[in-house]
Amino acid sequence: MTSAMMEKTGATAREEKDWTHTRWMMYQLLSDFMIYRPSVHLVMKWRSKLSRTEWACEALDRFKAIIAEPDTHSLASFCKQETHEYDRLLERRQAAIPLREALYTDCEAELSAVRASAEYDRAGVILNKTAGEKDDELSVELEFMTVLAERLTEQGVRSQTECEALIRTQLGFVKRHMSVWVPPFCAQLRQHTDSPLYLALCDLMEEVLTFDHAWLNKQVVQ
Repeated sequence: MTSAMMEKTGATAREEKDWTHTRWMMYQLLSDFMIYRPSVHLVMKWRSKLSRTEWACEALDRFKAIIAEPDTHSLASFCKQETHEYDRLLERRQAAIPLREALYTDCEAELSAVRASAEYDRAGVILNKTAGEKDDELSVELEFMTVLAERLTEQGVRSQTECEALIRTQLGFVKRHMSVWVPPFCAQLRQHTDSPLYLALCDLMEEVLTFDHAWLNKQVVQ
């Protein structure tokens, strides 16, 4: 990471290393639940992953409790109900709320997508868009952060310069894009649902971005 971080030892260094892996998992979680319907397979996958995740975050604790609550007999029913809510709220062709950055900012739609795409190109990231997604859609931006967060966990195979560049790229993207429009997106989502699952996802997404923004900024300042 940055030169200051490389000098850290003991508990602080372990905490920093833990967060690089935790943040990767959090972006992956958010990406999964914004892209895919909440199937039994998806819920069971994240039950397992989160059982090994330690992050002192009330929003994450609530999310863990919600997906852990249905037993094996009621899980299918839970997923069916939440799939209906997913289709109503987030299914791209009929979403109840806008899923694109452009619709929460003063930027024209095509320009917003071009600006996001330029960020991906500069970072050397090719995203897997299979359903005609626009580059400024939430699912695409979350996938971008997931890819870069994963790269930052590879500190053993990346130089200090590469790690510093990754941090600056992610901080810039969070500042210029996600921190600008994800909070109003979450506010809209809360107005359109009473689903505990999607309300918890809103809280978690905002908490991850707030915590991560501060953490990334701290690394650059140091």
